[in-house]
Amino acid sequence: MVARSIGIIGRSLALLGSLTTLYACASVAPSAASNAVAIVGVTVIDPSSEQPATPDQTILISDGVIREVGPSSSIAIPAGARRVDGRGKFAIPGLWDAHVHFMNTGITALPLFVANGVTSVREMGGYIDSTRAWQARMKAGTLVGPRIFTAGPILESPRYLQGVVERSNRAKSQLALRVLPYRIGVADSIGARRAVDSLVKLRVDFVKIRTSANPQAFYAILREARRVGLRVAAHQQNLPLPSALDSGQTDLEHAILPALSRLSSATRDSIYRKFVDNGAWYTPTLTVSRAVMLSGDSAERAIFSSDAIRLDERRAYASPWLLGWWRMQVDERATDTSSTRAAEGNEAYASSTSDVHRMHELGVNILAGTDAGSVLVYPGFGLHEELQRLVEDARLTPRDALWSATVGPARFARLDDRLGTLSPGKIADVVLLDADPLIDIRNTRRIFAVVQGGRVFARMDLDALLAQVRSAVAH
Repeated sequence: MVARSIGIIGRSLALLGSLTTLYACASVAPSAASNAVAIVGVTVIDPSSEQPATPDQTILISDGVIREVGPSSSIAIPAGARRVDGRGKFAIPGLWDAHVHFMNTGITALPLFVANGVTSVREMGGYIDSTRAWQARMKAGTLVGPRIFTAGPILESPRYLQGVVERSNRAKSQLALRVLPYRIGVADSIGARRAVDSLVKLRVDFVKIRTSANPQAFYAILREARRVGLRVAAHQQNLPLPSALDSGQTDLEHAILPALSRLSSATRDSIYRKFVDNGAWYTPTLTVSRAVMLSGDSAERAIFSSDAIRLDERRAYASPWLLGWWRMQVDERATDTSSTRAAEGNEAYASSTSDVHRMHELGVNILAGTDAGSVLVYPGFGLHEELQRLVEDARLTPRDALWSATVGPARFARLDDRLGTLSPGKIADVVLLDADPLIDIRNTRRIFAVVQGGRVFARMDLDALLAQVRSAVAH
């Protein structure tokens, strides 16, 4: 098993390296930002406040930092500053996607996030070497992409990893080649300490658990993460959720169903309050839930057809690397007779959105994440779909949905002193919209310009990024 895994890891990293070279043309960055930028006459929206949006404001930026925000009549704009006409526009903080997997999307997804106003992401498990290389290139200005807050390798059940190898061998697929390089098997408390210590050496930002071998391994990971001061995001395990939250799990990923729907409302509320009591977070990823539960096999397989782009124009930005992963997911699910999508999809999705609504009512912190890289979840574009699902299906207000994609993830990352709001001293991540998202959350798609770390991407720059990706994935 170990020798086979090492070989798989080597082949996978070599393949990823070739893709990085192939898609280099999609990484051309615009020219560096001028020292000072003034966004003049804009209406500023603060997702952290219930106060109305403030019109006719000027946001003054220099050296990548917001220096002043105030009435346009009172802000002195330095000579030589680049002026951005914000009249009739709405400014929100740079958006986050709180659940992405770049090992599934490939490098061409990076510009797609920025083109969609997503200036930061939580990478929920991935190839740490490529992540670090991309971070270095983005810092140098030779690659356009979001700020990456990463978990590095996912902690996993060794039994699951062995099953991946067996399924890959039976199907003669690249499943193991794609999955094993960013997973660490943890069987017991000794393995938990070794795994967490290895993550510390990799300088990860938090810990991600997908499945655990047994309760002993899971609780040991939580203890070890607490020892080194790392937060833990995890899928729901085969053990009581309240116990996991009390023991140090700080974020739950994906829809918590169908188990909760079978409980009384009082019991469900007691579980939800555990999140509040422990300061834990919930990332429901409604976009992927909807795609998986409500789309049939024919809809999924249509993404590989000659009509795919006509059916959904976002398909034009999906790389061969991403489509390869999607095909493996679709093929694997086709053999899964335990799937409840056809019989229970609508009911399960309604249950999950009801969970989100009630949790929000009780004060649970909700994060907007898409699971970018999963089938029918398009990198960058999907975040706007997630915001729409939070408002239309889970019945959050547009302001609260914006909070889940700005203030919330910055706070989870312990970066809220630098990101999340348009305040003096914060990093200058700004999205300018043509219409008010507080009136209609779908207006987050109407992007006029994006500022990331003080670098201005006008609409023509964003269109150029999209064109570069589209061209790269077509070759």
